[in-house]
Amino acid sequence: MPVQALNDEQMQKLDAGRSELYFRKGELLSKQGMLMTHVFFLRTGFAELLLENAGERIILGIARPGSFIGIQSLYGEPVFPFSAEAMTDTEVCLKDISVFRELVLENSTFAKGVIEILNTDLIQSFNRMFSLTTRQIDGRFSELLLFLANVFYQSNPFELTISRREIAELISTTPESVSRLIGKFKNEGIIAGSGHTIEILDLDALEAMCQCKLLDTSKI
Repeated sequence: MPVQALNDEQMQKLDAGRSELYFRKGELLSKQGMLMTHVFFLRTGFAELLLENAGERIILGIARPGSFIGIQSLYGEPVFPFSAEAMTDTEVCLKDISVFRELVLENSTFAKGVIEILNTDLIQSFNRMFSLTTRQIDGRFSELLLFLANVFYQSNPFELTISRREIAELISTTPESVSRLIGKFKNEGIIAGSGHTIEILDLDALEAMCQCKLLDTSKI
């Protein structure tokens, strides 16, 4: 965490203008194109990062607890480059963006931490683009199930709290296809469950399907 590089005086400066907000599932933390005055620190919960255009939504990724939202706009145009929507009830701490900029110039270790976060976010975006463009739908759904069990809910079985529409957006398909995938995976004994509960039965099968690609990219 870059804030760990700050001394007591710098930490007090960062906390001086802080405020804390609580968002319920489905509420917008930030809106694409909105003037950005604060950096958001996600204390608890998860948020979808998405681009919106003419009613279409493209999921860029998922912000986890401990994530910063908005540091992509520390410099350049001071607007949010994407929207952030709460996937769960979420607590956010707002940090003044002008103070953030000052600390980047004052503390090189803090600046290095910010760059590392930006680099990690960029790599995650590349990985997501690779997954969406090269993995078959079964592989994308398998990858999401593993994420839900290991990261999002940290439980197996887990109680599904996101809708099939949200699942469809995350793996770039339709809600109808999600229903078919759930039925298919149940029939093949990969998952089990009823209602909103899902249990992963065959972890090896899911991991194997994550490796299935639409084409052999090594020959391109």
